[in-house]
Amino acid sequence: MSGNADDPARQFTAAWGAAAAALGELAQRVTAATTEALGKLDPALRAAIEAGRAALTGDWRDCRCRCGQAHPDDAGVCDGKAVMTRRLGDVEVPLCAPCAVAQGVAEMAR
Repeated sequence: MSGNADDPARQFTAAWGAAAAALGELAQRVTAATTEALGKLDPALRAAIEAGRAALTGDWRDCRCRCGQAHPDDAGVCDGKAVMTRRLGDVEVPLCAPCAVAQGVAEMAR
């Protein structure tokens, strides 16, 4: 039976199985990282488009940020001129650029 461990076909099969398992794990990790990156890119892209639209049309809306809750460490940064929206639950909330940045910084700290 000790001759079976030295069998090239068995060694190849074992190596192939290990390589397939490693590639499967790599594929799962790449898929998870890509999904996470796309999830972060979509809001950023939407925000950039909305900011560009507001800048080109001059359609400045009022900022509706709840500064005291959303970014309490950066109170007083709001300039009141919404340049983008952010989805909070089921609602699109207009935000000024300083509040949007402050909210992002506050979330990164979590």
